[in-house]
Amino acid sequence: MPGPKMLRPKSPINSSLDKQLTAYVAAASAAFIGSMAVAPSAEAKVVYTATNVILTTPIAIDLNHDGITDFSIGFAGYQHDLLLAVAPQVAGNAVRGNGSAACGFFGVPVGPGEKFATNSYFGNGVRMANFYAYGISQSYGPWANVTNRYLGFKFLIHGQVHYGWARVSVTNELRTVVLTGYAYETTPNTTIIEGHLSGGTAESIAPSDVLAPAQRSATLGMLARGADGLTLWRREEDVLAR
Repeated sequence: MPGPKMLRPKSPINSSLDKQLTAYVAAASAAFIGSMAVAPSAEAKVVYTATNVILTTPIAIDLNHDGITDFSIGFAGYQHDLLLAVAPQVAGNAVRGNGSAACGFFGVPVGPGEKFATNSYFGNGVRMANFYAYGISQSYGPWANVTNRYLGFKFLIHGQVHYGWARVSVTNELRTVVLTGYAYETTPNTTIIEGHLSGGTAESIAPSDVLAPAQRSATLGMLARGADGLTLWRREEDVLAR
C-alpha cells in the first residue's frame, strides 16, 4: 500500500513583500473610504421655466424659484414718453447692455466678460424701449417692436454669480409686452446660451411657449460655433415650424 502523502510545508512570505502588500491594502482601503466621503460634484444644469405672461402690472422674474424676485419688467411714464424697462431687484444683479438692455438673438452666449447695466435709466432700470406721442408718435430703443428676443441676466445665488436669460416679445408702440420663458445656469460663473435648454439635464421647450414665432436664419455667430451652433439653430427652427 502506498504510504501517506507528505504535505509540502508552506513557504513563508518574504517579509519585504508582506510589508508591501499590507501597505497596498491600507492605501486602497483609505482611498475607497475617502471616495465615499467626498460629495459628488455638482452637475451643470440649465433650469428653464415656460411662461406666457402679458405685462399689465410689473412682471416679476424669479429665475431660480427661491421666492426672491431677481428682475422685473415694467413701464414708467414721462409726460408724452412711455418707458419700458427691466430693473434688477437685488443688489449685484444686472442686465446685459450698456445703458440700454441688449436685445439678444437665439444662440448668443451670456456670461463673463460682457458689459452689464443696473438701474441706469433715471433710476428706473435698464431701458428696453420708449414710445413717444406728441403730435407724432414713434417707438424707439433696442426692444421696440421685436419678437422672441432675449434679455441677458447676471444675478447672485448665495453670493455667487450665475447667468440666465428671458425671452420677450414687444409689439409696436409697446401695446403688448409678453414674457414667454426664462432660464438660468445652476453652475456659478458658467456661460449660458440664449434659448439653450441643455447642459446636464434640462426641461424641453414646448411650441406653445413661444408667442408669434419669427423665423430666423443661422447667424455667423452660430456658424462659428460649428455643429453645436447649428444644432441650436435647428432645434429652434424645428420648434417654430410645428
